[in-house]
Amino acid sequence: MGRTIQSATQTWIEEEKALQRFTRALRREDQAVMKDLIHLSRLHIAETSYAGNLYPMDAYIISMLLEVAKRSERIEMKVNELCRQCGVEDLPDAAVPNLPSLKKLLYPDEELDQ
Repeated sequence: MGRTIQSATQTWIEEEKALQRFTRALRREDQAVMKDLIHLSRLHIAETSYAGNLYPMDAYIISMLLEVAKRSERIEMKVNELCRQCGVEDLPDAAVPNLPSLKKLLYPDEELDQ
């Protein structure tokens, strides 16, 4: 007896085909990013078979977001490590450093209203 529903891999392939026209319409540099996102989404094909209540595209996007968030976290950890090595204090998550005014940097000799 044959399968009555598609496997997660078959569904993934269909979603990729659906995105091909969109990807081709993007600028060349955006196409490269999109291809990278599609590659990242493939890392979670097996897990999506357990998420029967999600639409295929939702699972596809969630997989992409998960991998992008992991990349972002790794980059943040590297930046924090470099800051420690260089003796730069870590800022609290919500803190914004006291930066000089852009207008003052551009026009240092003029008196500007703040």
